[in-house]
Amino acid sequence: MIRRGTFAAGFLGFTFVIMTGLALGNEWGRTLISATLAALAFGLMGHWWMTLWLRSMMEAHFEKTELEAIAAQNAAASKAEQNSGNQKPSDPN
Repeated sequence: MIRRGTFAAGFLGFTFVIMTGLALGNEWGRTLISATLAALAFGLMGHWWMTLWLRSMMEAHFEKTELEAIAAQNAAASKAEQNSGNQKPSDPN
């Protein structure tokens, strides 16, 4: 997934700079070099962003799993407390 995001960001940067350079009437060689550098810069930023996003998603998943486990423990403790409170004390007679 990170590779696809990096490629997509680099491709978008390359395409954007090529189109902008040609639309402004810059010479082909300079536009190509600028587009190549833009692809590198956009690709690095895309890689950084995708890595950050995936780490955040994994941390959120871990926190969600942790909270669900705590909620299940609390529910089990509450149910056990209710069951022990509902039992009548036994008569010695």
